[in-house]
Amino acid sequence: MQKLGMIFLLVATAALSACSPLVVGAGAAVVADEVIEREKGGDGLF
Repeated sequence: MQKLGMIFLLVATAALSACSPLVVGAGAAVVADEVIEREKGGDGLF
């Protein structure tokens, strides 16, 4: 049972580290949209 838990932890860590650029990119897109809305008004980028 210990090995199964360790394998799950390693797989979860690998999955999270692989997705982190997507999360950072999505956050940057939201911030950019907010800045465009404040500067130019309207709906922004999205």
